[in-house]
Amino acid sequence: MGKPSLVYLVILYFCPLVLHAQGYNNLWLMGYGNWAQLPFGGTNVDFFNGTANAYFEPNRTMEFSASVVNVTDSMGQLLFYSNGAWISNRNNAQMMNGDSLNPSTYTNSNYVYGLNLVNNIFSLKLPDCDSLFYLFHQTFDVNGPPWTLNCYFSVINMNLDNGNGAVIQKNQILLSDTLAIQMAACKHANGRDWWIILPEAYHPSYYVYLLTPNGIQYSSKQTIGNRYVFKAGQATFSRDGSLYAIYDSVNDLDVFDFDRCSGTFSNARHVAVYDSMNSSGVTISPNNRFIYGSSGLYLYQFDLQNLQNYQTFTWDSFRSPSFNLPTVFYTQELMPDNKIYINTGNGTEFLHVINYPDSLGAACQLAQHSFVLPTINFQSTPYYPNVFLGPVVGSICDSLSVGLPYNIVQSAGLRLNPNPASNQVWVNYQFPNNRDGWLEIYDPLGKLILKRRLYWSTTQLLVYLNEIKSNGIYVAKVFDDTKNYISSERLIVIK
Repeated sequence: MGKPSLVYLVILYFCPLVLHAQGYNNLWLMGYGNWAQLPFGGTNVDFFNGTANAYFEPNRTMEFSASVVNVTDSMGQLLFYSNGAWISNRNNAQMMNGDSLNPSTYTNSNYVYGLNLVNNIFSLKLPDCDSLFYLFHQTFDVNGPPWTLNCYFSVINMNLDNGNGAVIQKNQILLSDTLAIQMAACKHANGRDWWIILPEAYHPSYYVYLLTPNGIQYSSKQTIGNRYVFKAGQATFSRDGSLYAIYDSVNDLDVFDFDRCSGTFSNARHVAVYDSMNSSGVTISPNNRFIYGSSGLYLYQFDLQNLQNYQTFTWDSFRSPSFNLPTVFYTQELMPDNKIYINTGNGTEFLHVINYPDSLGAACQLAQHSFVLPTINFQSTPYYPNVFLGPVVGSICDSLSVGLPYNIVQSAGLRLNPNPASNQVWVNYQFPNNRDGWLEIYDPLGKLILKRRLYWSTTQLLVYLNEIKSNGIYVAKVFDDTKNYISSERLIVIK
């Protein structure tokens, strides 16, 4: 029997309103701590220039298994990270009061190497507050058939310890029940608050909580779909929040429509796969047409236009040369470059990549073990709720933007740094209208000389100014993907 709680955090700290989204999903931490030699050690993958850039991280002390969360600020600077057992600050040292997350025998036995659980930890910034972060986390509470009996939350204040942060509330029980470890979160229709979804383990029910500037509160419990057997897997929302998918190797795929205004599911659809594999991950393509399910030797592409007629991709039998381990399909995540990256489920130095996830069948261009990491990575795959999701403009629940001009609701504008610039410039932008866009730079005579794609799921792009050959005052303009003008700024170039 579930025990939904009603929890409000009394905010005792000054929380200024911020007008930008975090550079939250532009950095991915994985791998091991500071080992003396390769192939072990830490790996970072960043997307600051719009593409994936992997490099060795020599200073990390934390070990990662499957559980991983890391938070960055609006410029992509690391704030803190965790492996489910403890929290590190940006200086790779234990955060003040950041020890002993997720109290249980399982956590104690995995404290050094981190928890080996999927979708068991993620972080959300308290709405309208730039310094307080909620960390939601779970662990195994029962041996034998593993399940969790509690969903915890902890609160981090980044203003403390000279800006390194400190945990001010730890291991607070949000919900006690027999729970699946497949948490997910989605922005409310107002573009500010957060829906948090906690699946029950042995019944097709979902607890729904809401995080607002006043803290977190219980909303509802809904019964829908076909999940009656607990099995670890992944759950996710589409980038626009209209779809929710949950997948594991026993129950296979359930997908629902989601109402960001009321926090309710509808239109349940189920696909049974009938394979014998024992690993699972799920991602929804940017255009909401395709859902990808990982299942060990197989990767499935489910087409929402005809769910039962799915495509199957088979592992190509490649093994990592370091330890001869198979690079099968495991957990996955849609990253800021609009590509899906898939973990191999073993300690290898490779990731699979779906280069065009909006395309049907072979046109999606699954490139197996194509992304090479500088170190061995076990099963670290982050879960990033979409912090860039804006309001549902015109919705009755979009009370925060009522009366504001359309362009203010749709975009936070354009900033260039440095300016003047020479060979490169950071383009900071925001597309809360859930559509991609374009950057165009024009010379003093009005001629288009540079054009770059901007993804609405990021806030910054490093642009190299190779096409600009001479000094001058140029004009940078941003458009959405329907060519509606958003914003512009002068760019001074000094070669």
